Amino acid sequence: MQTGDIRLIKDINARLVLDLIRENKVISGAELAKITGMRPSTISNILKELKAKNLIVNLGKGESTEKGGKRPYLWGLNQDAAYVVGVDVELGEITTAILKLNGESIYKNVFKTQKNGDVKEIIKQIEQTINQSLSKAKINTKDVLGIGVAVAGVVDAKNGIVMETDITQQLNIPFRSLLEKKFPYPLVIENNANAAAIGAKWVGSARDAKNFIIVLVEWDCNVGGMGIGLVLNGELYHGANYCAGELNVHLPNLTTVINTLRNRLPEGKILKEYADKLHQLDVYTVIDAAKKGDSVARMCINILGHHIGQNIAPAIGLINPEKLVIAGDVSELEEMVIEPVNKEIEMITLNLVHSNLEVTTSIHGRYSVAMGAASLILNEFFKVVLIKKSEIVPL
Repeated sequence: MQTGDIRLIKDINARLVLDLIRENKVISGAELAKITGMRPSTISNILKELKAKNLIVNLGKGESTEKGGKRPYLWGLNQDAAYVVGVDVELGEITTAILKLNGESIYKNVFKTQKNGDVKEIIKQIEQTINQSLSKAKINTKDVLGIGVAVAGVVDAKNGIVMETDITQQLNIPFRSLLEKKFPYPLVIENNANAAAIGAKWVGSARDAKNFIIVLVEWDCNVGGMGIGLVLNGELYHGANYCAGELNVHLPNLTTVINTLRNRLPEGKILKEYADKLHQLDVYTVIDAAKKGDSVARMCINILGHHIGQNIAPAIGLINPEKLVIAGDVSELEEMVIEPVNKEIEMITLNLVHSNLEVTTSIHGRYSVAMGAASLILNEFFKVVLIKKSEIVPL
């Protein structure tokens, strides 16, 4: 497979055609010419170029039109032309995901790491997990299109600088330049909630939404918080100083919630076993118990959902998005977390604000950020410079 030059598609027309093929999955040259307004000869030349770069494949011939004539050739994206890597960096844990060019996941894994907060060690751990992931997925390094890295905190995505983060006390870390010394691929560094938002747009629950908010819920025995990512008019919104969505929200952690329900633990068919050993409980046990119908576990999720709804409602009123996506581990519980969030939003916001709001969960659960980090590369690769149709060069 030859992919070394696929990053060199600088022509706007070629990028536009490639993105249309991706969006439509199967499309003919005639349809591409009609949509773009380009001449058929121009479309033909672009298709030849994209095929030479191994980015598209011929899918045979379609049906003739009602007027007859030759059957058109159909084109589709070569999903195996290249791969993108996503990395979610957290304290003591690094999650990776590898996607095909069409966004299909072929590998996901969670690696436990040391919690020492040393930047050199963090970079080393990222390097090791990426190399291990590529090896396990049997991906040739020359077929890697790029790597997206997501970090909790304030991130200058333009310059690849992690300005502030909980994984280390150091400020203004030049993450991208440090990783560029380890890898020859394009690198994108982004805040974790923003990465999850891009993932929702490309391979997740918000592919049909132009304006949406994603809430990344961080919840375990010691941590209770949520990050917010904003996509406005189809584009990620960073704010004036990369601080959009940084509301510094504190949710009750799992330990706090469990302690409020301590007297009710005997009612739970699963959690009752932990009545005298609460220190052994973790978020995955509670989520699994809730899925299996444990009443106390479901009470925990209900309490958490109400807190999420209370904290996100003002942002819903301010932005008036069409969709709210809940991401993170608890997103696996779907309606159990959606219902209390919805109730709080309905109580706090105007009817006109929430009447058309769709509250949903990420389809990727604990891998929401890693999938989103990989999607950052797809977002950059398929990005077409914003131009009006009348400005497309017909050639």
